[in-house]
Amino acid sequence: MGKTGRLVLVAAALIVAASGLALSSAAGTRSDSERFDSMRFEATFNEANVSITNRVADLGIFQLINTLSGTVEGHGPATGVLAMSQDRSVEPCGPGSWTNAGIRRIVLAEGALILREVAYLCQTAAGPVGSGTWTVDGASSTGAFANARGHGSITVILATRTSTLEGRHFLGQRHCLHGFCLGEEG
Repeated sequence: MGKTGRLVLVAAALIVAASGLALSSAAGTRSDSERFDSMRFEATFNEANVSITNRVADLGIFQLINTLSGTVEGHGPATGVLAMSQDRSVEPCGPGSWTNAGIRRIVLAEGALILREVAYLCQTAAGPVGSGTWTVDGASSTGAFANARGHGSITVILATRTSTLEGRHFLGQRHCLHGFCLGEEG
């Protein structure tokens, strides 16, 4: 191979290496809109019961539907609905305790954020207090929250009918420039 051929190969190798560094650098650099994708999630709600199905006597199950009003940090006022099933036949933290599993729909100006929750309600000196976890249901969420993901913790104080959620959520949109995408799909 002649001098010109080697020069062409060296130039091509340098271009490939520079392109790889540029793509690697672009993947590590986050724009302002991408920083918004990973957000601390904090919300507080007042809950009001609107429906009860009590089958504790024969099935050990108690179901309720609550309406929600409150605020989500960084998003403003929120309303919503909580559909919860309680298994009162189990006592995970002693007498008078039970498990909860449900879906919380939080409605904000940007869309609806759907959370799946599991919790234990335990008896305390102040009455029943719930603690558990939530996970974002991105497929069911809408607007800016469509395809979002995330998780966190929840505390429920039955005496005051309040719930507090904390954690992280990640918006589902991907950010693409010239066919190169950052972030994850759905």
